[in-house]
Parts: sequence; structure tokens; C-alpha cells
Amino acid sequence: MRVGGAAMGGVLGKLGYTAGPMSRHTLQTAAFLKNVRPIIWLDVEKRTADPEPALTSVLWAEGLKTYVHDAILAQSAKARDLTFQPWLELATEVVRIAQATDSLIAGYSIPERDLLMTACPEQAEWIKDHYLNANAAKWFRNHRPALYAEACRTAGERRKPGLKDFLIQPAVGYTYKKYLLGVQPGSILGRLRTLLAKRGGVHRELTNEARRDWTYLIEYNRQDVLGMKHLVEYVLAAGGSGKGDR
Repeated sequence: MRVGGAAMGGVLGKLGYTAGPMSRHTLQTAAFLKNVRPIIWLDVEKRTADPEPALTSVLWAEGLKTYVHDAILAQSAKARDLTFQPWLELATEVVRIAQATDSLIAGYSIPERDLLMTACPEQAEWIKDHYLNANAAKWFRNHRPALYAEACRTAGERRKPGLKDFLIQPAVGYTYKKYLLGVQPGSILGRLRTLLAKRGGVHRELTNEARRDWTYLIEYNRQDVLGMKHLVEYVLAAGGSGKGDR
């Protein structure tokens, strides 16, 4: 998922913040490797041009919960017993609870951080200092080059290896649901929005295939959260940064 420059301009720019790739907490930094604080794990789904996520899964003290933000998906959320909540409200609550519990907030890339900073501009500096960029690619490239090479082969020539490409490696020890391997969340979102717009947002009027895709999208998002947590735990169990890392 990518976030365009416009999404991080506006509000944050006026407050003097700029979006940058640097993160205090990564799988290579001492700040994270010495961390003993709790972690709130989250993953969002959106199309590239969307200013806000369509849905988000969060793993925190109350367990794994999925929240739907896009109004056109409101009835579809109800059909799957999901909470419908505007993104700004959820982002504010995540940051509030993270601050109250002295937790880190983890996502698999910088765009999730930037979305939180845009939603909570007054807390942008705090978010920047307490966000864990859980992207494991650099760690695997440096410390498990054979696994990294296999993940690259899985990803193909057109993209860099992502979370799923590492999770499906047997050595990582994660059971990835095979029916999710071909899921393309952006494409599913686009199709669902089009179909629901033609049906007044009525979920029960969707085709069986569309309802199946909605279920797959939800499960894909939830697996991204659980898989990210597993991958971070794998890195920590392997000794974190390893000899010679900074």
C-alpha cells in the first residue's frame, strides 16, 4: 500500500511535520530490540488513491478486532458482525490507548504510520517516536539471505517481497491460509464499491462471489496483523539484530 505525498501534506505540513522514511523503531534498532512495552498491532486496507483506509484490523488488549470505515461498506460490515467506525475516530482511539498504556504501535510499513499522523496531527511527533516499522525485508536480507532470496523468487520480478512472501516460507513456521494467497485487496475493494453503489449499499443483494470476496478481504487483513506479529517474534527469537548490526 502506498500513500501519496498529498496525503501527508496539508494538515501536517501546516504544523511543521514532514513525512519521512526514518523510524526510531525497526527490527534492526536497539530501541526496539530492548523494548519491553506492550505493542498494538494494526494493518489497514485501502486503494492507492484513497485518502483513508476502508478497513483496519487491530490487535490490542481486547483481542483482534476489525473495523470498517467506508460508508458504502456499512451494511457489509454488519453482515459480518464488524464494527463500523470512522477512520479518524479509530485512529484517535488507537493513539489514546497507546499513550495511556505506554505502548508502541506497529504496522508493516511507513504508510500506516503516516495515516495515523495525518489523522492525529497534534500527536504526530509522539506517533513518530512510538511507531514500530515491522517490515522484515532488511532483516532477512542481512541475516537470512537464503530465505530472502526465496521470498524474492516468490514475489517475482515486478515487486519487492512483502509480508506474505516471508510468511509462506516453511522455515518461518507460520500457517498461511492457501485460499488467501491470490487475494488482491485493492481489486476486491474496487469491485465491491462498484457493486454496492449499484445496489444502494445493500449487502444481501451482492452476488455469492462478491460476498465471498468480502469475507476473503476481511480474513486477509486479519492475517496480515497476526502474521506481522508472528514475523516479529520470529526475528526476536532468532536473536534480533544479530552480530555486527547497529
